[in-house]
Amino acid sequence: MNFFQEMAATLTTWMDALRHLGQSFPLARMGLDALSVALPLAALLAFVGLNFMSATARGLAVTRKRASYEKCARQLALLALLLGWLLLICGRVWLFFTQGSYTPDSLSDFMVEMSWVMLGLAVLFNSLYFALWKFLLKMPMLHVGLGVVSGIQACIATAASLAAARMLTALARPDADMLTLGHIYVPGFGTPFWCAIFWALPLTLAVAGGMGAFWLVLRRKYDDFGRDHYNTMLPWCATWARNAWAIFWVILLASSVFDVQREWQSDTFTAIDAVLESVELLLWLVPALLWTLVGRSATPMRHKLTLLAALVLAVAVMLPFYMNMTEITLPVYLTDGIE
Repeated sequence: MNFFQEMAATLTTWMDALRHLGQSFPLARMGLDALSVALPLAALLAFVGLNFMSATARGLAVTRKRASYEKCARQLALLALLLGWLLLICGRVWLFFTQGSYTPDSLSDFMVEMSWVMLGLAVLFNSLYFALWKFLLKMPMLHVGLGVVSGIQACIATAASLAAARMLTALARPDADMLTLGHIYVPGFGTPFWCAIFWALPLTLAVAGGMGAFWLVLRRKYDDFGRDHYNTMLPWCATWARNAWAIFWVILLASSVFDVQREWQSDTFTAIDAVLESVELLLWLVPALLWTLVGRSATPMRHKLTLLAALVLAVAVMLPFYMNMTEITLPVYLTDGIE
């Protein structure tokens, strides 16, 4: 038995142990299922946003002529590189255990494999962006362009991954034979899918900024760039996250108003619904307030727990985002036909 066979056997043992744990403790299974969705999705969105953040900081290092931006850009690129390779390797392991074999004629299998290939290309571009840092130091426009290309490819990989997840969700429905590609990918306006589409960009940038800010705190002892560097770049990352999250919250507020108006007209909106909507909106406003606190602080390095709390709340949004992105809503005439 070679090394890879031993590793596969060990991973199989761990997977079986997790299955038995889930069967014995349903609440633990629900928690693991939530984490298995929220954490990879947050890492994927952060990988996308960090490419654009690093490229922006690299460009600001030239326009503002400040070395701190160049150092921060390299730190963020390193985080993106680690997240990209972690997602790529773990994604392949997950496919190994969940897919028995690849079926060429299966559209869902093709989409899943293509999403992994697209992620691999994004990781390749990101690796080149990081590895060629010293060689492209005197060609900043080319270097920034490579970072932007890496971010665009990461966007394509994310879109392919979510499209594959939506396809798998549709095929798992009992009425899957009634669905067409139009029902799956072009649902009616106002459905949860369109809300998730509008959330995607600000969430991507906000999670990237939150992870980038917390990453700088973790790298303080390893990258000794001086107090001034972190007092400048940590608020920059926190402000980036705050601004993106504020846009997300405004879109969330608009979608909530739309839903309340629709339920009010149909006489299904109750006082309990009003309380729940208000609590949800206030809860998702907290990360913006926490990042604002860090961005305006004269000693941002002392706000480690603040940054961690904001990041945890931001990751918690990934679950409703994923559910909205993958929820299939049937047209009314199909629903009437089923009834």
